[in-house]
Amino acid sequence: MILSDKDIFHHIELGDISIEPFNSNFVGPCSYDVTLGDEFIIYDSEVYDLKKKLDHKTFQIKNAIMVCPLCFKLDEDKINYYKEKYKVDRVVNGGLLGTTIEYIKLSNNICAQYQGRSSFGRVFLQSHQTAGWIDAGFMGKITLEIVAYDKPVILYKGQRIGQLIFSKTNSPASIGYCDRKHSKYGGQKSVMPSLIFKEFNK
Repeated sequence: MILSDKDIFHHIELGDISIEPFNSNFVGPCSYDVTLGDEFIIYDSEVYDLKKKLDHKTFQIKNAIMVCPLCFKLDEDKINYYKEKYKVDRVVNGGLLGTTIEYIKLSNNICAQYQGRSSFGRVFLQSHQTAGWIDAGFMGKITLEIVAYDKPVILYKGQRIGQLIFSKTNSPASIGYCDRKHSKYGGQKSVMPSLIFKEFNK
């Protein structure tokens, strides 16, 4: 059962859903808008060997970031040109990871799904690839998988980037996500790289 705006407020009052910081203006008819944080990850690895911990760099922005498609050829002059013309803190091409400002907690009878806003789809920017599902019992910030497909897109810290759609399970999960022995991303307070290599090290 997907939760309506009334249901969302009700389950927040019950403590089944916690969103910090919470903005009542971000509650839609059956969703809650989440905003873009200031922390990002870019991978340095030449190849994604998923058996190994991937090399990456974490960085922060003060205001804005320009995300360019992988096909764009960026040299130092072009990067400086974009920074000066569009007043952005960072220019990147290819995929990168971001995070929401919001830290959420779900009880064992509430799950959620992250969806990018349709306004971003209309400029061919995707803010999640395959990781839209959020299990019951999860807590943490949401890591975003950001890719521009057509032209460079400027994203601003704090802007609404996507939405959470909440559902209630028929019965509570016996073990919530963060209580599972092998949960990799529970409690994350910032953007997190892929930890799939841990599955090979059991």
